[in-house]
Parts: sequence; C-alpha cells; structure tokens
Amino acid sequence: MTGSSWYRRSLWNYKGNREYTKSGYESAAARFVEQDLDVDCSDRHYMITGANSGIGLQTASDIAKKGGIIHMVCRNQEAATKARSEIITTTGNDKIHLHIVDLAKPREVVSWAQRFAAQHERLHALIHNAGCMVHERRVDEDGVETNFAVNTLAVHIITLTLMELLFYSEDARVILVSSAGMLCVRLEPHDLMHASMEPFDGRLVYSQNKRQQVVMGLWYAQRFNNVHFSSMHPGWADTPAVRSSLPQFYEMMKDNLRTPAQGADTVVWLAVSKAAVKHPSGLFYQDREPVSSHLPLAWTKSTIEEEDFLMTNIQDIYTKIYNRMFPQAPDAQDTSGTTPNARQAPAPPPQTEAPATPQASTEGGNKDLAEDEEAKVSESEMETSLTENPPKPEPQPAAIPVLPPPPAPASKVTPSKSEVQEVAEIHAPPATLQEKTETTEEKKTDVSEEKEIPELKAEIPETKTEKAEEKTNPPEEQKTDTPAEDSGSSAQGKEEERTEESQKDKEKGDEASPAPSSDPAQPEP
Repeated sequence: MTGSSWYRRSLWNYKGNREYTKSGYESAAARFVEQDLDVDCSDRHYMITGANSGIGLQTASDIAKKGGIIHMVCRNQEAATKARSEIITTTGNDKIHLHIVDLAKPREVVSWAQRFAAQHERLHALIHNAGCMVHERRVDEDGVETNFAVNTLAVHIITLTLMELLFYSEDARVILVSSAGMLCVRLEPHDLMHASMEPFDGRLVYSQNKRQQVVMGLWYAQRFNNVHFSSMHPGWADTPAVRSSLPQFYEMMKDNLRTPAQGADTVVWLAVSKAAVKHPSGLFYQDREPVSSHLPLAWTKSTIEEEDFLMTNIQDIYTKIYNRMFPQAPDAQDTSGTTPNARQAPAPPPQTEAPATPQASTEGGNKDLAEDEEAKVSESEMETSLTENPPKPEPQPAAIPVLPPPPAPASKVTPSKSEVQEVAEIHAPPATLQEKTETTEEKKTDVSEEKEIPELKAEIPETKTEKAEEKTNPPEEQKTDTPAEDSGSSAQGKEEERTEESQKDKEKGDEASPAPSSDPAQPEP
C-alpha cells in the first residue's frame, strides 16, 4: 500500500485548520436551517453502532430527544449499560435497546444480524459509526484483519443482512461515518488484509478503510433505490477514540477540536431531516452540505473496475465465512475463484408418479367416489393453508444484486451548468430590464450613425465639374427633411453663389485664349 504524498498532507492540514476545527464548524453553522431538525422521530427505529461514547453517544442522545427508538450496538457491556442509563436520564426516553456485539468478530456479526432481522420488522435508519484503529496487525481464525473487520466487513454484513428491513420501512436511510483522513489516500482494493505492509501503519490502514466506506456508500446507492445512502466526516472532534488512538494529534489540536455535539450534527441531520433526502443518494457530506470526496489535484480517484473489484472481494470474504458457519446450508459452497453472486441452480423437485385411476366395482363404487371427494377436499384445504401461512424461508447469505447493463450513451450530451453559470443566472437582471437596455443601446447606435454620415459628407470636397453638372442637370427630387436656415444664413449663401458665378465666367474667358507653350524654357503665365 502506498502512503500519502507530501502534497496531500500539506493540503489536508491547510484545509483542516480552516474547516475541520471548532471555528470551521461555527463558520459553517451560520448557514444552517434550524428548522431542519424540528422533526418528530416517534415510532421510528434507529440503529447506531459504537453508541456508548463520542459521536455515537451524542447521536443517540439527540435522536432520543426527538422520540426515536434507539438500538445501541456496542462491544463493552458495562460501558453500554452506563451510556444507556445516561441517555434515559437526560432525554426521558426509555425506548433504548442494547445489543452487545463484537464487530471485530465477523461470525458473531453474522449471527447477531440474522437474529435481529428475524425478530424485527422495521428499521428506518442504520448509522455505521463504530471505528477501530489498531496499530499492530491482528487476524482472526478466518484470516480477517481487525481494522478491516470492524471498519469495512461489519458494515457490509450488517447492511446486506438488514436490507430487507430497510427496504420495507418508510424513508429508510443508511449513514456511514467516515473520516477526513481518507482524503489523503487512494483506494487500493487488492490487499485488503494488509499482509504486505511493512511496517504496519494503523493510521494508514484506518484511512484506507474509511476510503472504502465512501466507495461502499456510493456502490450501495447505485443498486438499492428504495434506501437513501450517504457518507460523511465529522471533522476534528474531541472524542475518547481520538485521545487514545492519536495522542500526539490531540495534544497539538485539543484547543481547536470540535465538541462531540458539533461532530454529530451532520450525522443527526442526515438521519432525521427531510432536507437531507432532497439530495441524491450516495453523496459525501461535510457540515450538512455535499462536498467532493477528493482533494483537488490529489490523484485519489479510483476507476469503476477497482470499485467493483473491492466489492467483489468483500462479498467473497463474507460468503466464505457464512459457508464455514453453515456448511449444511443449501447455498454453502466454496466460492474461491468464482463470482460471489454465482449460485448453483436449485435442483428440480422429485417427480411423483401419477396416482392410479380408481376402478369402481359393482359392490363399492359409491364408497370409492366418496373417498376421492374427501381427498380432493383435503388437498384444497392444504393449499389454502399454505397460501395464507407460507413457511418462513431459512436465512440465506445476502448476495450482490445483479443489475441490467447500463443504457447506451446518448448521441448528444448536454453539458451541465457550472456553479458560476448558476450564480450568474440567479443574480442576472429580469428579462424586461434586459430588453429595455438592449433597445436603448440600439437607439444610441442608430443616432450616432446618423450623426456621423453628414460629417463624412462635409469632409469630401466637391470638384468644379460636379458643380457644373449639378447646374446643367438639377436633381428631380430635393430633400425635404433638411432643416430650414434663417434669413442671415440665406443672404450669405446668395453672395457666395454670385462670387462663384463670376469666377466661372473668368475661367471660360481663359479657356478661349491660346494655350501656353509647352517649352520648358518658357515660363508659364
């Protein structure tokens, strides 16, 4: 696994000090709509993993205040009991249920998720908040690494196992609490157990797991249309997990870290508000707003093939664990080297021989007919009982849904509007005002052109021959749109005409005299 580059870390630190701290939250909270959280959560079920401390405890408390039914999924019995009592005392809501599960043990997660699905009918929100950062590599009996088991595999097992409850619940949602640290790494789906990492880096593994969560949220959103998926990061918050896992970071940033309530604000908003589901499913959020899941120019974007390869590997690991747990299950088979969702076709039902036609005897013919009628009645009663009370199917491992191929690309793709164009349209003047300005500008140009034309005409000198032609051949039509001149100007014009006529007469006399000599020695007159 490749580490984070110097550019990514530098940009992440700069962005984090501006946006992920307490002051960054206070700046973002200025645009929050407080009415978004005025929601009644009564009769709605909310499951929160890691709900005994930090952001998970704060999220459970905030939703419990709104009347929600809380399912706390915790590992430590003592800490979970204490947290439950605290929630009931502060909120007055006693609909708080505990579920003790160790998410680092996939087999335990599979068994518990199936029991929960069998015992409940509805689940309106599933919040994957639990996280794990172990700085040494540990694997279980199935070869699953601890960080991957808690942060990635448990999310996949619980989501698919409880998908039926979510699918039939009104306004169902799944929220994945990621981390800002995932912005510094690129998805690497090949070595999920980090067997080749030397030395083992718990922070880098944690960031890779959180990147996987964001990819999983988008992948689920593209396949389960009836559930709204979202992922988010809470910023740099002061939680027990940060203090224990990142002590140096905590000591350096403890005065600027967000409170648990500030870190949990977007989680609660995504879980209860109606404004959250107005956004498309599968987005990544920061402070109640969808943002990019990549830093600019960081080269952390993955291909569709890499994302599908990640989900195939996760599903393959889940299927192998399930098959080892239930070897007698009809779908139990070794899926190594095969597609996880490839299942064997069920065997056809055994063929039964057609019952022999009863032969009516002369002595007991009526008796045989009566027995046939009773058999028909019993068969019809059995069919009705089966249709009214069908047998409950045995639990099966959830499989990746098979989707139809994507539609063919359109011949012409209309480009989407950029944010700059949208802002320009919002702040543009109304259409009537634009039309008025256009008409005034056109009038101005027309007037300026009319003024320029006579000025150009005045600059062109008239020759003597043209004036003579005008005298001999006067124009038939005269312009009527020229303004009238005053009396003083008309008198002056007559005097000018007289002088011009006298000059013309002199020119005629000169033409009658002999032409001057062309000899260059003789000067011209």
